[in-house]
Amino acid sequence: MEFLTKNKNVLIVIALAIIIRIIYLIELSNHPGFTVPMVDEKWHWLWANEILDKSFWGNGAYFRAPFYPYFLAFLSFITGSSIFWAKFLQILLCGGTAYYIFKLSAHLFNQKVGLVAGIIYALYGTLLYYEAMFLIPVLFVFFLSWGMYRLIVYQESSSLKTWFITGIIFGLATISRPNILLVLPVLAIWLFFISDKTLSILNRIKKPALVFIGVVLMILPVTIRNVIVTNEFTLLSTQGGINFYIGNNPVANGLSMKMPEVDLNESLSWKQFIPATISAAQKEKGMALTEAEASSFWTAKAVDFIINNPGKFLELVWKKSVYLVSGFENSDNSDIYHERGKSYLYSALLWNYVVRFPFGLLFPLFIVGIYITRKDFKKLLPLYLFVLAYIPTIVLFLVTARHRLPLIPFLIIIAAAGIIKAVDLLKQKKRRSLFICGIILLLSLVLFNREYYLEGGSNQFQIHFNAGIKYDNLEDYSASEKEYLKADEYFPYSASLITNLGYSQFMQGKLIKAENNYNRALKIDAEFYRAYNNLGLILYEKNLSDSAIKLYNLALNNFDYELADKDELGLIYINIAEAYEKTEQYELSGEAYKNAVNSAPLMVETYFKGAAFFARRGLFEYTDSLFTRGRKIGDLKANDYFNWGLSYVQRQNYPAAFLALRRAIFRDTTLYQAYYLMAVSHLQSDSPLDTVDYYIERSLHFNPQYLPALEFYNQLNQ
Repeated sequence: MEFLTKNKNVLIVIALAIIIRIIYLIELSNHPGFTVPMVDEKWHWLWANEILDKSFWGNGAYFRAPFYPYFLAFLSFITGSSIFWAKFLQILLCGGTAYYIFKLSAHLFNQKVGLVAGIIYALYGTLLYYEAMFLIPVLFVFFLSWGMYRLIVYQESSSLKTWFITGIIFGLATISRPNILLVLPVLAIWLFFISDKTLSILNRIKKPALVFIGVVLMILPVTIRNVIVTNEFTLLSTQGGINFYIGNNPVANGLSMKMPEVDLNESLSWKQFIPATISAAQKEKGMALTEAEASSFWTAKAVDFIINNPGKFLELVWKKSVYLVSGFENSDNSDIYHERGKSYLYSALLWNYVVRFPFGLLFPLFIVGIYITRKDFKKLLPLYLFVLAYIPTIVLFLVTARHRLPLIPFLIIIAAAGIIKAVDLLKQKKRRSLFICGIILLLSLVLFNREYYLEGGSNQFQIHFNAGIKYDNLEDYSASEKEYLKADEYFPYSASLITNLGYSQFMQGKLIKAENNYNRALKIDAEFYRAYNNLGLILYEKNLSDSAIKLYNLALNNFDYELADKDELGLIYINIAEAYEKTEQYELSGEAYKNAVNSAPLMVETYFKGAAFFARRGLFEYTDSLFTRGRKIGDLKANDYFNWGLSYVQRQNYPAAFLALRRAIFRDTTLYQAYYLMAVSHLQSDSPLDTVDYYIERSLHFNPQYLPALEFYNQLNQ
């Protein structure tokens, strides 16, 4: 009880932060798109599961700092790849962030300030939004809060261990998001200058040196891994160069990803973004480039833009600085305000009305806090230094709600101190000071809640396009069609959107509408391979296989071999193979299946469909080879084992057939064809008749109208 009494306030803050986030997570999980991560979330989740399932170390230099994906891989491992439970465990980390915000606030001021700061953090809508996503801020903000707490609270400590551990914490923040490296030298200089002036320079430099060593020790494994894998030096990741150029180029606007060389449109995934930017760099350079060289190329190009366009650069920096302090939350992955419709709690904690809550209120309160705590400037200096040093890492790139999140805990501390001190002024009836605070607050509210330049817009097209993709993944094609139609109202010139719309209609059997939309997509982009492929599917359904093959070949001719997902190429070859088989051009069909496997070697469907084809043609050496190779990449489904079992029956290899068919039944206990085939196989292998009866009865149990089983049953009972 003494512990609870003594730590009541901090425990309230921790519990509130976690409970609020759990409630929000539960609300989100009731939304049908919850299990379909998008954009950066999807990339991190796929990366995490590739770490577990494919290669722990990965290939090539890390494009993005790797600590968060490895952290997420750990969560995926212990939760069995459950999105809900991985997010649940992730948000428990927010209790730690709340703890350090409280403790740092209480150290700098008092427990009241700590309580207010902790409550503001717990209820801060933007943090709530991003901390429930598979994104870096939840981890990065935790380490920043912890690191700054140690830096300030233990600033008088002479313990070498203290400063080494502090360095490790900042090092973990660095391998989460490397831009903190631009801030650490400023904090190190502060640490040096507050040291005892009577000490020698060597002794005064010990603390920052130990922090530096701790940071380096965390970075070193990442650097060594990059060097071993690529044979060239990459400190942490190769993302910095392209990010810097995206923030500083002739078409940059400071809010969204734009560059003249690559069309960063709605259909370009992160998986395609990396090779797209490398390819663009290689074309301009006229030579092959490694990932590190491509990053250096984009850095040099950004610097060249800045040097040759100083006026435009300064104008861009000014605009981004305005965006930085604006109350509007510019979200780059999805519309942060549109997502309010998924949660009553979240909609109460973030809005975009007169006061753009919460940042539109927090920043004015921060300004008031600066004024009202001016006598505490010296002890608050490290917070101000962090904020000032971190701002360029945002303004020189993109200004989004996500990228300014690392500032929020420290703005909260100053704002909370201002609130408590204002209450004290009210109790003391210091009207003059209160009047000045009121004027500062009012002016700040007006200044930072206005709309400047382009910020404040809502990309309704992207909102509905992304929602459509989510519903496609859930195979709810009626819902995806509705979302695509809404997106089409806002921007009817996207070949990707219109092709997706056609696909959702095709999957619902609306062939005429689908065909019209595929043709419409090709009018917009005559080289769009997906539209050709999907149009071929419709002709195939109409039994116009020869015409379908022509369209599939047009899809191949226009396929983007540099950027498109190779699995798409595998699907096109499978479509060609099926069309050739339907027209009894078996040799060409077999070649197409082989091409499918060669072009998409990590796509299990190419192996299993090819294996089934070769089994139908009696070419069993290909059948066994493809099934065996496919099993090394992914699990066989019930139908795959059934097809493999069928091929063994055709060869009268009944022991192998029984094994494959049992595996099929294990995966789908209702697969009546497998029971029938088991019955036939047992009869042909002279098994007892009661075994044969058992399997034929199971087949008819799941499908009493299955004609082969009925005929077989009647023969047995004649």
